[in-house]
Amino acid sequence: MTYRGWAGLIGTLVLLTGCGTEAAGSEPAGGPTSPRASTPTPTVSPTPPPPACPASGASITVGPVEPALGHRAVVLKLTNCRTTPITVNGYPDVAVLNARRRTMNVTITHGTSYMARDPGPTQIRLRKGESALAAVSWSNTVEVAEDKASGTYLAVARHRGDRPTIWPVDTDLGTTAKLTLTAWCLKFPN
Repeated sequence: MTYRGWAGLIGTLVLLTGCGTEAAGSEPAGGPTSPRASTPTPTVSPTPPPPACPASGASITVGPVEPALGHRAVVLKLTNCRTTPITVNGYPDVAVLNARRRTMNVTITHGTSYMARDPGPTQIRLRKGESALAAVSWSNTVEVAEDKASGTYLAVARHRGDRPTIWPVDTDLGTTAKLTLTAWCLKFPN
């Protein structure tokens, strides 16, 4: 290309780079053409109401699954949510449910397991806000064939006859389909 050709090309490029309707860094006379970024206003979400206290006065929660060398356990926590004292005595009523929330055929024994010592049944009086604990434990033991018993939920009640609370808990029971349950206590024995 000749000197004239280069000069013409560079001149054209300089003119094209200067084309536009606005100068760099300035706004058009009518304001910005795109919405300005603004600091988002935090939305206040309402606090969910506290869970209703069941008629039994026993609010039951289930902790996370704690694993140890093929053994598993969850801690059940029963809290008195009434203004008057309630009494717990003995063992909670527990059932393992499948994904369709149907009771599974599981053997439940009371006592000490690899994961928790059973304090034995005693009568415990709980004032408003006080809690009692129990442990549900199992082993993922596969004796023959494939893993046959895996529950999806635990149904837990203070005692037989109370309406159970259903919690999602993956219970991989292996082929034995056995649970061990401790009695209610104020704190677990060492």
